[in-house]
Amino acid sequence: MTQRRKSKKSEGDKRAPQSVPAPVEPIQQPAFSDEGDSFIDSDSSDVHKIHFRIVSREQGEPEEGFEPTPSWVWAVSVLLLFAMGFYLGKYGGSFDTIAHQVEQPQLPGSGEVKIEVKGDMVYAGVCQACHQADGKGVEGKYPPLGGSEWLLQDSFTPARIVLYGLEGEIRVKGKGFNNKMPQFHDKLSNEEIAAAISFARSAFGNKAPAVTPVEIDSMRRTYTGRMAWSAAELENLRKKQK
Repeated sequence: MTQRRKSKKSEGDKRAPQSVPAPVEPIQQPAFSDEGDSFIDSDSSDVHKIHFRIVSREQGEPEEGFEPTPSWVWAVSVLLLFAMGFYLGKYGGSFDTIAHQVEQPQLPGSGEVKIEVKGDMVYAGVCQACHQADGKGVEGKYPPLGGSEWLLQDSFTPARIVLYGLEGEIRVKGKGFNNKMPQFHDKLSNEEIAAAISFARSAFGNKAPAVTPVEIDSMRRTYTGRMAWSAAELENLRKKQK
């Protein structure tokens, strides 16, 4: 019995030989290289090269504020500057500290137009900074014009002062002032000086006659080239006129 089993077993072994499994080769991950728009296997690919190729294909972030200015913007800006300059040159007047002259409109067919100078405008532009808008001056610094004997007693004294200035101590309405008034013979015309003095002699409670440009011109010709007046000089001239 034992031999018979052994013989059957040996016969079965002969009929069905056991198969030996083949060795499994490790699967290699394919390296990537970039050709065109697809990736293909490449043994020579490198991680850093692949990364560089991917990054190099990316576009940079857009930057604002560096765009060139359109040419039409420059053209419009130049035209606006030209228009503003033309407007200021024609209607801007003068930037001088002297008051502006107010011209009367020229009538058709008329001859030379006479320029009317406004005394209140000349006063506001030249005299008001010291003597103030109400003519009361500044205590201890600039004398008042309202009721001032130097302004009202005669027309020649204020003309002399405005033309060639005043320095040194002077008493106005019983109060002493010691300041310097500048000359205006080279800054104001005869018409402007006459208009300013006439305005002061009729404003601030004053009621004195107006001064004419002819009187101002006479004072200008008589004292051409002189320096500022003193109160004593003006007082002596006033006494001689009486």
